[in-house]
Amino acid sequence: MGRFAWISLAALLCGSPAWAEAPEADPAAGRFSTFVPLSQAELYAKRMRFTAGEPMISVGIMEHQPEVVLQADGPVRLMFDEASLPKAVYAPPGTRFTFRPLSAKPPELRHWVVVETAPYLALEQADETRKTWEARGYPVKTFEVGTIVALQGNVLDTRARQVAVGGYPDTRRADKEVARIFRRYGLRTFIHEELARPPEGVVGVYDDQDRLIHRATDSVYFGTVDGGLVEVRDVEHSRGYKGHGRQHRQFWGHIYVSVDRSGRLAVVNSVGAEKLLQGLVPAEIFATAPLEALKAQAVTARGEIFSKLGHRHFGEPFHLCSEQHCQVYAGAGHERPASNQAVAETRGLLAFRPREDPKDALRLVDSVYSSTCGGFSEANEAVWDDEASESLRSKLDAIGHDPALAPFEGGLNEGNVRAFLEAYPPTACARSSFVNAQKYRWRRTFTQDRLRKIGQQLGVGEVKGIEILGRGPGGRITGLRIRGSQGKKDVLRELPVRRLFGNLNSGLFVLDEERGPDGALTAVTFVGGGWGHGVGMCQMGAIGRAERGHGFRQILGHYYNGAVAERIY
Repeated sequence: MGRFAWISLAALLCGSPAWAEAPEADPAAGRFSTFVPLSQAELYAKRMRFTAGEPMISVGIMEHQPEVVLQADGPVRLMFDEASLPKAVYAPPGTRFTFRPLSAKPPELRHWVVVETAPYLALEQADETRKTWEARGYPVKTFEVGTIVALQGNVLDTRARQVAVGGYPDTRRADKEVARIFRRYGLRTFIHEELARPPEGVVGVYDDQDRLIHRATDSVYFGTVDGGLVEVRDVEHSRGYKGHGRQHRQFWGHIYVSVDRSGRLAVVNSVGAEKLLQGLVPAEIFATAPLEALKAQAVTARGEIFSKLGHRHFGEPFHLCSEQHCQVYAGAGHERPASNQAVAETRGLLAFRPREDPKDALRLVDSVYSSTCGGFSEANEAVWDDEASESLRSKLDAIGHDPALAPFEGGLNEGNVRAFLEAYPPTACARSSFVNAQKYRWRRTFTQDRLRKIGQQLGVGEVKGIEILGRGPGGRITGLRIRGSQGKKDVLRELPVRRLFGNLNSGLFVLDEERGPDGALTAVTFVGGGWGHGVGMCQMGAIGRAERGHGFRQILGHYYNGAVAERIY
């Protein structure tokens, strides 16, 4: 083993001489019996632990990796099971370990089509829905999603009931059922992934000479005994985006290497919520922004953590991912003094609906946000297949009453949206000193060659015309109809539309068509505003407001329709 020492838990408890193999100065000797890492089953079950009253969040750093390389700046401890025997391996600072999957058994997954999401206590509502779909001949199952957390006398309950049909072994069949239900019942649904059995496998542990030294069952814990940083080498990030690449990254807390659904390896960082936020906030907003804007970002990011717990990544061994799907998290080393101050000064604060009575239950705001709303935020149900949220209403991003904005105070529609987009109205995000003018207002032109490829992708032949199917009250399109020489295709919701047309900045746009002498479509120009989905807080607008003296509570109240910040830990 060279400079490594290993201790089996059985030997430790029996007082075996194996204890003497640990380095003499190893500070883990007094801690080993009190620390038990999460098992792979607990990782997949999303078990949450607490440290000093603070929740520990499991974040997926990367998945589907054929190899993972770790090292740390402090004394290293690895813990795992090998041949049914718990073991611990210790090594000096800087020792590099490599992990590779040696064998794997895929998970058992079932895919259900969710036909209704009901409040957790609405048992009768969920039961009536179940009976309706059973009468239609479907197998039905009700899932409890979300979480309930008790913190310092406060109960945070994000649970809901999902009534779902199907239980298909693959997503292809589930996708077909989604389309069939829409055609037959006009109901928009989505897929819930049930993990019936987690994956199993053997993870090879290799030393810094690339020698196989252990065969761990399912997963390996990797950390330091003194709370130091762990470096994950060649972290794959931004998959599916222009910035896709690899980078060495450091992380606080604990690292787990687990067999994943692909038979390869996932890397998971279990870290305290506040330490996580120190990495999240500067990754999501300019760290040089005014302090009150940073505080607003800290509260919304904290709310996003808690609102998503138990609602995502059912088939993965973590609560949240580290990409835009959840929140961008690049680990340690990205913290900044100002954003750390914002996190510390808002510790434990989340945005809630106002309570008429202090004894009323807390109702957490789904505190979503985007970079630049373009001057008008959007209602959540116009962007996603959600029930309308009283916290996520469309709002003109005005500061006070401005006569220049008066024509748009009632909302955006086909009658005024072009005037709004062709101007540069003095909204909060436009007045931010950090705003990117090319994101606040933008243009994208698609020529005939590009349109031809889109038509082929959709199976409609040569594109003859594009029609906007509708808009939300904040001006975002709710879908496009692409008419072609071989038929037509409706593309619904703003994100699929944006992706179809090469990742448009937003769904807030109007269309200008160019046609040749024969009437054939030769080009389409999108004239748009904003960057991102536009629901909830506008980060540029928050900065613009903070620069004009607004506090973080006032900022949150504007973007989340009267929300208030309350401390839960």
